[in-house]
Amino acid sequence: MKVINDEQIDLAFKYFRKRGVPYYSYEEDEKQIEFNKIKNSKYKEGIVDGEILQLLHGIGLAWSYFPHHWEVQVMKMKRPIDVYNNDELLKKALKSRIKWGGKVLDNGYMTDANLRKAIRTASGVQAVSNFRPVAGATIYHRYANNGVVWDMSSGYGGRLFGALACGLNKYIGTDPCSLTYEGLKNIKKDFKHLPTEIELYKLGSEKFIPNEKVDLCFTSPPYFNTEEYSNEDTQSYKKYSNQESWIDGFLRQTVRNCKECLANEGHMIINIANVKTFKDLEEQTLRVCKEEGFILKETLKLRLSSMKGGFKYEPVFVFKLQ
Repeated sequence: MKVINDEQIDLAFKYFRKRGVPYYSYEEDEKQIEFNKIKNSKYKEGIVDGEILQLLHGIGLAWSYFPHHWEVQVMKMKRPIDVYNNDELLKKALKSRIKWGGKVLDNGYMTDANLRKAIRTASGVQAVSNFRPVAGATIYHRYANNGVVWDMSSGYGGRLFGALACGLNKYIGTDPCSLTYEGLKNIKKDFKHLPTEIELYKLGSEKFIPNEKVDLCFTSPPYFNTEEYSNEDTQSYKKYSNQESWIDGFLRQTVRNCKECLANEGHMIINIANVKTFKDLEEQTLRVCKEEGFILKETLKLRLSSMKGGFKYEPVFVFKLQ
């Protein structure tokens, strides 16, 4: 543990007040370099004994298209932007980071990565999550047969980058958040040279059915109101304000739409987990999928980092139609 002084904290504080919010940012050539890290990763070997390994290649690239994720509310806890905008909280975060090894130069310079980590791990803060691009590529490689996929809740581009990396024929994505939709469109524009066709719709998955058969429906949907991606009325937690209505209005209808568009021998894959605000979300999801005619084929384990150190796991349910 490093011994620190107030001067170091003040230097770093002044630097980042002048620097601004440390969003992920890449030049055009850097974007391709980061993308190639996903493409050249060992995603084809990413499932071992039923566990989807955690490889972080490309996660910063995905985040760079969605700077608004700093403002997303998670379980009513402090947002990362709240820490940055508050002098006292920012100094506390910097102090903690320096204490645990964050380096500050004489001019106050600290890397953006260090400050991002300081803020994300600050007391009382909960940042929104993103699906790892390599994990997405791993699942596509195993279940999509290089065909057509529908990502029902596209989110922050992790699965889209996974689809591009493994060269799928077509990626269809839906998301009702306006800022997220714009970020997805920018990914499509920046990587239009790749062979994967991309179709994007600013809609909730409960209101959309692809106009063609798809080989794989795969997403990590909202966990009801755990993460409030925006305040728009199109958000599922706004449209369906309690757990029962959300299950029937959003989740069940999404599953029905998957059933409608899924090709013979296709799969539906859902990453979802129990959370403090919805303690039986997994069980409810399994119940709805069974009632709508799906059979649980297998349950994979998605490895994630734990704030307490080591790893934690979320289930990834793999379904087929009866």
